[in-house]
Amino acid sequence: MGTFFSDWYYLSIRNIRQIWRPIMALIPSMFIPIFFFVVNSQSLDRFSKVEGFPAHVSYKQFIAPVAIFTAIFFSAGNAGIELVQDISCGYFKKLLVMPIHHLAIVLGKLTEVAVQSVFQGGLVLILLMIFGVPINTGFFGVIAMFGMQILFAMAWSCIGMIAALRTQNARLVQSMFVLVFPFLYLTTSQAPKALLPPAFRTIVTYNPVTYIVEGVRALVLDGWGNPAIWQGFLVAGILFVVMVSLTLASFKSALK
Repeated sequence: MGTFFSDWYYLSIRNIRQIWRPIMALIPSMFIPIFFFVVNSQSLDRFSKVEGFPAHVSYKQFIAPVAIFTAIFFSAGNAGIELVQDISCGYFKKLLVMPIHHLAIVLGKLTEVAVQSVFQGGLVLILLMIFGVPINTGFFGVIAMFGMQILFAMAWSCIGMIAALRTQNARLVQSMFVLVFPFLYLTTSQAPKALLPPAFRTIVTYNPVTYIVEGVRALVLDGWGNPAIWQGFLVAGILFVVMVSLTLASFKSALK
């Protein structure tokens, strides 16, 4: 067991160092969430006056959780790209022939995702608070908010790793990033569920990302009694277990 944690630790350190190489690559993933927050909060502000919109909530407050979520969501895109690079240069093959548990390799990548999520999400959160967005659940709400989103980001990053392990194709893995936008916008990220068209509302209900967005929004706008919080943690936890299991099962493809 000690060897497992030691392997996980050293692989995590190696992966975390890649976050800052180069540091300029982090700018788009932090700029885009703030850009859309500023533009949407100003251009769609009157939407908060529509009947059916949550009372006493500005549109700026409504979409603020989406900006944090997007920043953390973007942090999940690098794991698959870096893994396919490790495969192409032969580093990954070396890991496989060593007595290292496959789970330690996966968790090493996911630890990198978690660290990058805290860094990017934390900066966006600070900027949102400067813009005057309060967090109603306080300090512990921020901890819960990051915990839920990081758990989901790690689960989502497994999609890229699975593609890397099964195809070993860099172009395909990079193209997986575009999945972020349909999954994010087919949620209640831009409008309350009650104001969405019936067909769209059905899609939103079955989109797991919706429950993460709503869970984060509940922590920002409401209180601990909102069931969206535990529902968000439940969905994030189930996705994490399922996606990590599928990633481990994909190691067989890389061994061929």
